[in-house]
Amino acid sequence: MRTRTRHIRIAMAAAVALLTAAVAACSSGSSGTSAAGGTAAAPSTIKLGLIADLTGPFSSSFTTSEKGIEAYVDMVNAAGGINGHKLSYVVADTTSTITGAQTAAQELVQRDGVFAVVDDSAAFSGAETYLLQQGIPAVGGAFDGPEWNDPKNTNLFASTGVTDYNSVNAAVGKFMKAQGVTVCGAVGYPNATAGPSAVAVVKSCTADGLKDGYLNTQVPVGSTDVGAIALAIQKAGVNGIVLPVVVSTGFALLGALKQLGVKLKVAMLSTGYGGDLLASSAAVEAGQGYMFSSVGQPIEANTAATQKMAAALAKVGVTTTPTFAEQESYIATAAVAAGLQAAGANVTQKSFETALRGVHNFNADGLLSPGEVNFSNYNQDAGGAGAAGCIFAATLQGKKFIPVTGTPLCGQAVPGLTTGAASS
Repeated sequence: MRTRTRHIRIAMAAAVALLTAAVAACSSGSSGTSAAGGTAAAPSTIKLGLIADLTGPFSSSFTTSEKGIEAYVDMVNAAGGINGHKLSYVVADTTSTITGAQTAAQELVQRDGVFAVVDDSAAFSGAETYLLQQGIPAVGGAFDGPEWNDPKNTNLFASTGVTDYNSVNAAVGKFMKAQGVTVCGAVGYPNATAGPSAVAVVKSCTADGLKDGYLNTQVPVGSTDVGAIALAIQKAGVNGIVLPVVVSTGFALLGALKQLGVKLKVAMLSTGYGGDLLASSAAVEAGQGYMFSSVGQPIEANTAATQKMAAALAKVGVTTTPTFAEQESYIATAAVAAGLQAAGANVTQKSFETALRGVHNFNADGLLSPGEVNFSNYNQDAGGAGAAGCIFAATLQGKKFIPVTGTPLCGQAVPGLTTGAASS
């Protein structure tokens, strides 16, 4: 069996998810009963609902969410719509809480009558039970919780693939080896996402013949007390490290290593890529020379796909590197568009779900190339190489991100290797 994991991009999702692990644990989960989508034909203008964390503790990562959906909706409408339908959207705030996500979903359905939901929230799990019961399709980045892996949740579609945190992807080891790394290290937090992501990095390295130099999955969430860790990494001779942690922890550790004179071939952070980092002069100074994971092709790759995204975002005022939130909502809306295109003119919520489930090669207009997403798999890792198994990354040089040579790099799971995490 072929499997795919989100390699280094796993770490990006993990770094967001780790902030919500305790919250997600409080979610009531799936009801197990699906309305399977409505059967009434959609109106001439199909209304989408964006669920995002616009206030509360997660808002710093999601306040720009609306720009992604706005850019894609405007682009679709400017091209004449999809199968005779124009698009519109409304926004609902989760307040960064599980209960707030449920309230947001109820508002979008009961007050606004949305056809489908675009998810760009770290607290989305609170909305899923209600949306499932109401038969409302939901499309999003699948970074908030395990509900995206559950086949009972027939209304969910992970726009960049879902993740099996128990598997080990070969792409990471191949990437590190290609960059000249000989001794690997990884640091994560003690939870169900970041910890296994760090383990997967080191095991992928050893599977490709590199040395396991240092692994620590017990760093307190958000900690910057990393002096002892830096000394241990130096002693182990690590020259390549991946950090599925938030920027504050990552910058603190890499800064400490720099002071110790440690020379790294790879210093990869799972979060930080985007205009929000570029807006901070202190962050730009601190992040020089580090690699950052991106959601799909970094816009600086200047491919046809990134040019298309850049043009669409520019029309809604985003003229710098898009943020994580903007990329996620843009790609999720692209997935909605793919489902509408496949469903035909007389689309219903039920036929939309059936049609999107039948899309096996979604690549977000090329942004996920050379990977793709097979929506027929609830556990995307069981589907073979593709978007969920590709490394997309850029290095911060001056005030610009520069795509890393040798990326995108895609791989499959290493047979027989697991992280020891519980499978979804």
